Amino acid sequence: MDDQRLLLEDTLNRQRALDLESFIVEAPAGAGKTELLTQRYLKLLAVVDEPEEIVAITFTNKAAAEMRSRVLQSLQDAADEVPIDKPHKQTTRELALKALARSAELGWELLAQPGRLRINTIDSLSSNLARQMPLMSRFGAQPAVSDDATVHYLEAARRTLAMLEDEGGNGAVTEALRYLDNDTVRLSNLLAEMLARRDQWLEHAGRQSVLAEVEAALRHLIQQDIAAAAAVLPPRLQNHLMPAARYAASNLACDCEIALLLDWDTAIPATPEALTMWRSVCELLLTQKGDLRKSVTVKQGFPPGEESKPYKDILAEVIASIPDAAPLARLRDLPDPRGDEDEHRIVTALAQLLQLAATHLWMVFQEAGEVDFVEISRRALLALEDDTGPTDLALKLDYSIRHLLVDEFQDTSPAQVELLRRLTQGWEAGDGRTVFCVGDPMQSIYRFRKADVGLFLQVAEAGIGHLHLQPLHLTRNNRSCPAVVEWVNTAFERVFPTEDSVARGAISYRRFAATKAPVQGEGVVVHPLVLDNGSLNGEASALEACYIADLIEKERAQYPGRSIAVLVRARAHLDALVAEIRRNRPHLRFQAVEIEQLSGRQTVQDVLALTHALFHRADRVNWLAILRAPWCGLQLADMHALAADDHYSTLWQLMQDENRLGRMSDDGRQRLLHVRNVIAEAFAHRGRQSVRRWIESVWLRLAGPYCLWDAGDVRDVQAFFDLIDQLDSAGRFDLPRLEAAMEKLYAAPDVQADESLQFMTIHKSKGLEFDTVILPGLHRVPKKTDAPLVLWESVPMPDGELQLVAAPWVPKHKREDIPSAYDYLQGLENERAANESARVLYVAATRTERRLHLVGAVKTDAKGERKAPSNTFLQLLWSTVGGEFLNASQQATTEVEAADEAEFIPKLIRLPQPSTPEPLAVEHAAMPSKAYAADEETADTSGNLDTHCGTLAHLYMELIVAEGLEAWTVQRVQALQPAMTRWLAQQGHGEEDCQRGAKRVMDAILTTLSSESGRWVLQARENATSELALATADQANVALHVIDRTFIDNGARWIVDYKSARLGDDAAQENLTQQAEKYRTQLERYAALFANEGLPVCKAVFFMAHGVLVELR
Repeated sequence: MDDQRLLLEDTLNRQRALDLESFIVEAPAGAGKTELLTQRYLKLLAVVDEPEEIVAITFTNKAAAEMRSRVLQSLQDAADEVPIDKPHKQTTRELALKALARSAELGWELLAQPGRLRINTIDSLSSNLARQMPLMSRFGAQPAVSDDATVHYLEAARRTLAMLEDEGGNGAVTEALRYLDNDTVRLSNLLAEMLARRDQWLEHAGRQSVLAEVEAALRHLIQQDIAAAAAVLPPRLQNHLMPAARYAASNLACDCEIALLLDWDTAIPATPEALTMWRSVCELLLTQKGDLRKSVTVKQGFPPGEESKPYKDILAEVIASIPDAAPLARLRDLPDPRGDEDEHRIVTALAQLLQLAATHLWMVFQEAGEVDFVEISRRALLALEDDTGPTDLALKLDYSIRHLLVDEFQDTSPAQVELLRRLTQGWEAGDGRTVFCVGDPMQSIYRFRKADVGLFLQVAEAGIGHLHLQPLHLTRNNRSCPAVVEWVNTAFERVFPTEDSVARGAISYRRFAATKAPVQGEGVVVHPLVLDNGSLNGEASALEACYIADLIEKERAQYPGRSIAVLVRARAHLDALVAEIRRNRPHLRFQAVEIEQLSGRQTVQDVLALTHALFHRADRVNWLAILRAPWCGLQLADMHALAADDHYSTLWQLMQDENRLGRMSDDGRQRLLHVRNVIAEAFAHRGRQSVRRWIESVWLRLAGPYCLWDAGDVRDVQAFFDLIDQLDSAGRFDLPRLEAAMEKLYAAPDVQADESLQFMTIHKSKGLEFDTVILPGLHRVPKKTDAPLVLWESVPMPDGELQLVAAPWVPKHKREDIPSAYDYLQGLENERAANESARVLYVAATRTERRLHLVGAVKTDAKGERKAPSNTFLQLLWSTVGGEFLNASQQATTEVEAADEAEFIPKLIRLPQPSTPEPLAVEHAAMPSKAYAADEETADTSGNLDTHCGTLAHLYMELIVAEGLEAWTVQRVQALQPAMTRWLAQQGHGEEDCQRGAKRVMDAILTTLSSESGRWVLQARENATSELALATADQANVALHVIDRTFIDNGARWIVDYKSARLGDDAAQENLTQQAEKYRTQLERYAALFANEGLPVCKAVFFMAHGVLVELR
């Protein structure tokens, strides 16, 4: 299909998408999906009776904020008659004007009350549904939602396994442990893993017929594979093949698989019972690798000579008529659907065990006062439908919701599609209610979050429940230049599967057309690195890092001002590049988005070593680390004099030995005494403070803040102390938990770097666009994941019901030559992973607007050949870029780089001669993430109501930013007034004061959310932070500063201070300006903290109770 036809199809489908019917829209990368959603939303606003009848669902707070912003901006621009700068905006303007007219007609006042737009994440929708039902009443209050409930899963698993003593050797725990050779750790981890995904199996595990369902579902999957094989080898071809098959079978021994075809005279039925015959045919037609045979020999029953020639010709004719060998090759991997007795026993035991574990998990949740997102999702489903049918809430919503819009539909999970089904179960075609789903199945890359691209295909074909959605395809790309679009179309038609498959998560490629004009120099550039030795994942890294750094500098020199993104498959793939830039090219400042682990930053490693040392005096490595850290900075000679000849005493004991100190240099001895005195005082006060306060006080007295070199270090150390606070407050602090939790935290991006150079994973880049994209590491093999102990699969049956296939891991000593159900499901999972890998590569390639650089490495082997490593991006692209790698000249070896690494000696960084600070007059305050500053006019230590109202208001402002504006409706804020009252009561206030204070805070929050200035301050932005705590130090003390809100907008750094007090109902703008002037000194002090950033600083005070932002110029 040529580009003009594609563009015409796109135009017609965009017009069709605005009809008041239900659609599912495929929108490829750069197609303008958000604009179409905005237009659809505006179109619906013009016809509904209330704006709340429209519910838009997205999957991230950022996406929800963007959609809300687009809708509101379109309405505001229409109201202000802002000139239209792009042709496609004309449709949006016309729709916005009609929506404004409807708003005026019915008195909605949308621009003044944007909270009436119901644009939510699916998680917030689920939370709202669950909150309206009494299902969680046992918590006593609405439970918190844990982002990582692993500790709860493990505790539930521990309690489940503890039931072993009560079973008497005959229960489910005993059976499961017997199967796993009594490995309790593996079983505990298995239970924890499955509890995290219990929404997929819990309903099935509780059924009496679980074994029959598992067998029926597996049989259905096998039936589908056999049917696919029968489609490429239909009865006509089978009849033609039979004489050759019988001839071959007559020449082979009876125990040969092909020998089963000796009496073959009727077409093989496409049923699991005939699987043995199908395997025999596969043996005749296919090689061991699964390819169609190009020749046959006596081993296949065709001896040399004229007698076999006509049969060989028949075989060749049949093979030439088979369009695809893959469906036949899959038959070799099909298991017996009936399973065996051992598998039946373990499946039954696991079903019982998982129910027990789920029960224990519910009790653990109640004790902790928090749940996970899976529980919220499950409770939301129960809120809409129970055993008797739709609930009262579902019937209520059936009347109040008339239109659903779902963004990024390719990322939905089975539970989320079920939620949509229950929300729309009473809807009928033509009743005026519509569902509008939009997404790009070619960008479905979140299997690890339970997203299933097969659901997109199912809904496009069968709808949601009994509601049919008409499929539409968008076919234009407004992002990339024509050269990139043409390359992507050509390359990815070869990379993607040729057919869609729900079971295998396969999406065939959909072409699209460019709308931008071509520009000289834009397009795709392949950079082959060819090595003659070394490991592609080892020695090649240094060479590739230098090459990419050079490439970045060339791009910046040739195209100054353009944005550059380096995208990688895994964070570790950036390690060498980051090290190269940090060591040799510090002028290349970059923003790394969740790339560098917090535990990898030196400043954090120093504080972590201090923490280990304080809790474990025998931890020699970490004691040596704190003596080497900048606050002490001992030379190696001094460390040798202190500890080299005694490996049995602790470092702390050796530090008390005056004879050893006498061996040290004068400088080293003074430094050691400084550390010894500080830590001795800390040991004397252990147990009198919280863990965070104790460790942080030691760090402060060691002059830790002097060892922080930039704002990023401050944020990183603050995040470390915050983590300790969180663990300690939950009663879960210990060193192993601290280490584990740190693995999930990432260092703050460089605040002094602009956005022109960014490093991130491909998954993080989804939805973004850049002038230039560099995609390194095409040759890198992704990290292998451990095989799970149990695999399970939700299988849609012919009657529309979902049934579960579960298959336990088969120990080596129990394995047979026949494939097991586990092998089969693992094969399906491997195919899905391979198909998703192609989609991840597609996402990376479609982030660029102008230039795409592909960098990969290959080795020349002993035969002089070059091949793409298996299971890599390079292998996927080899048919397109392989020629350039084959023709590329040999690169220099990595010996020079390796030598540089070997000769590198880390520099000792240390403070000047330290001195112990004077003890603080009062116990210092920690640098907590929730160090909310009350208004200065009310900030005292007496605990008065004004102070606590200010603290509470700041707390809610931070929470609103964290969850996103769209999650905070008027109804939600009003519903929180009792919680506000309880919080104030906990601070010691009387009932009347609590009610008065709670109303004041509620009114301030509502005014903020309804004001244009308030929403502007709180809206999602890059580089935005709330309650940012920073430390500065001088000779006397350490000062802590908490900035309420800071962000970058239009190239300027904004610093906003909140004031929650109301100045009177008649407070004029000039009075607020005069009041704001009182805080100029404070804000200028904050501004000085960002002096090195190089951006203009805007200082402002936001008066929450008035909804007014006053800028101090």
